[in-house]
Amino acid sequence: MVVSAAPTPARVAPCFDVPGTVRTVVPFGDGHVNLTTLATTSTGARFVLQRLNRASVAHPERAMANIVALTRHLAAKVGDPRRSLRLIPTREGAWWHTDETGEVWRAYAFVEGSASPPSPLTPAAFRAVGRAFGEFLVQVDDLDPAGLHTTIPHFHDEPRYVARLRAVIAADPLGRAGQVRPEIEAALAYEAISHDFDDPDLMPTRVTHNDAKVANLLVDEITGEPLCVVDLDTVQAGYAVNDFGDAIRSGATSAPEDEPDTARVRFVPELFAAFTQGYLGACGEVLTPAEIAHLRHGARAMTLETSLRFLTDYIEGDVFYRVERPGHNLDRARNQLALLADLSAHWDWMGDVIDEVAGTRP
Repeated sequence: MVVSAAPTPARVAPCFDVPGTVRTVVPFGDGHVNLTTLATTSTGARFVLQRLNRASVAHPERAMANIVALTRHLAAKVGDPRRSLRLIPTREGAWWHTDETGEVWRAYAFVEGSASPPSPLTPAAFRAVGRAFGEFLVQVDDLDPAGLHTTIPHFHDEPRYVARLRAVIAADPLGRAGQVRPEIEAALAYEAISHDFDDPDLMPTRVTHNDAKVANLLVDEITGEPLCVVDLDTVQAGYAVNDFGDAIRSGATSAPEDEPDTARVRFVPELFAAFTQGYLGACGEVLTPAEIAHLRHGARAMTLETSLRFLTDYIEGDVFYRVERPGHNLDRARNQLALLADLSAHWDWMGDVIDEVAGTRP
């Protein structure tokens, strides 16, 4: 179907093979990257319509090929349609729609009765989140990572993020670098962490989510039980410890990642322990001893990476992450640096918890 007018969500939605006529299309979710909307048809059917962000996914056809393979695999594994995402094809039978400007759109069936995990998280809720991400790792364990496209090259290549920050500081396109010298110095003081995973033989490469933050899980809106992992654009070959780490970074904290008052940002030990219990309870037998030993390194590395990316984007002019206020990315960077400092203060304690939960304590 050719969309004759401007490629807005309302104009694109009818391109997808859904029952009835599209009646409403409204903004949905709070993701940083893709444009996400929720469409409702005359039959009451709802579906999530997304425009992929080319700045994040340079080759959307590769990401979509991965997602087609992954959603089919998961659907066969779990059976329950609420426990895996289901792509909706276009009326021409394709899995995505390219509009006249070259933008790529896709649609998922809305998971009815679903919600994001509660906020603030309780230990019980975060334990369930840990179990869900652990189960996801097990569900894709029989997928060959070499069979998936690399949709975001060097996604968790920490030394490259350090180098990128240095390059943007040197270019300083908007003259912002001089205003954030304390933040730059704080971030670069952790540079050694960026080399935690330099040894390619340290851990196996697996099919991993690579953006396993709490917001990328749906739960039952009544029971709170996990349903399915979402936002699959980043699924590719990676390290399991990074998924563990991103979940800890986004969940075992006292404040959301854009809280501007860093005095309110702290690591929450009881949440870390709960997630670790759920995660290792689900996938501990799949992980190698080296992976288990480096779970805490993943938490530290992912928090550093996120702080580097937010700080770099702020200095460059907020070109990647969507912002809602002046200094939004700077607030995010300061927040993550504060969390990283508190994670570092609990370094030995985290190792003890992981050992105890994994049953590897001598």
